[in-house]
Amino acid sequence: MLDYHPPRTIDTLSAKVPRTAEAPHRSGSWNVLKSGYHAFSGLMWVTPRTPSLRLGIVVVILLAAGGFLLRFTSVEIALLVLVGALLLAVETLNTSIEMLCDYVQPKHDPKIGKIKDVAAGATGVTEIGGAIAVAILLWPHVWAAIHR
Repeated sequence: MLDYHPPRTIDTLSAKVPRTAEAPHRSGSWNVLKSGYHAFSGLMWVTPRTPSLRLGIVVVILLAAGGFLLRFTSVEIALLVLVGALLLAVETLNTSIEMLCDYVQPKHDPKIGKIKDVAAGATGVTEIGGAIAVAILLWPHVWAAIHR
């Protein structure tokens, strides 16, 4: 068996960053409550700091409420919530990528800017797909309401 020894530096976009500490030893067991706590804690930290995430949460709540008011089926409401949750998840990942980029390279760097653009592009693609899915779900109900 080969012993793996991690390098003393981490390669990050052609720059060498020294390793500051060894990785903590993990016991191999997984605590679902501890994981849930950390996930919720991260969400509660990022939400007040990200306007687009706050807006997304409001939109998901309004869509679900609108689905109830327009008498959507439970599957349609679930799809609206699922699309909203996907959008919020991608927005959160985009925020974490941007934060990591700012931590790795606090100064302006065109490479970091391109990485941030790509992450934002993923958010944009998800928003476009979500808007199409919501329109497909809403259209029959709006059409029926108009022609009553």
